[in-house]
Amino acid sequence: MSLRIAYASALRFLRKRSEVSQQHLAPAANPSYVSRLESGSRSVTLDVSQELAKALNVDPLTLLVLAYAAERDQTPQEVVNHLLGDLSDQDLLTSKIPSDITKDPHPEVVAGLKLHAQIIELMDQGLTQAEVARRLGVTRQTVSNHLKRK
Repeated sequence: MSLRIAYASALRFLRKRSEVSQQHLAPAANPSYVSRLESGSRSVTLDVSQELAKALNVDPLTLLVLAYAAERDQTPQEVVNHLLGDLSDQDLLTSKIPSDITKDPHPEVVAGLKLHAQIIELMDQGLTQAEVARRLGVTRQTVSNHLKRK
């Protein structure tokens, strides 16, 4: 079973179990969209899934666990047990995940900064631009460009 169909089954299961209509979920998502989600013809985003779970008075993870249980043909308990085992095996149960998004510098930027530091260091030792270029295996123009942004 595809995950989209499994999510559709889990959403429909929770909604019917809660005796809630698709219109009742309107604050979370348009009833037409909910219908398409439940038919498996649409995929859901995490944000919409969270809003739907909130409208159904369940934790967003509950809805996802039910979806994965349906997809794997397992019970929710089996999925949770597997999840706990996986998190434990990977030593992730007590990990604190940073909530801010940090962007790592591009490798070329890192290499450029390293080269710049090497050029400055060699120039401080009294080498000429041509000598620095030969030693680092770059053109004299590259050395000159780095020195301009000293």
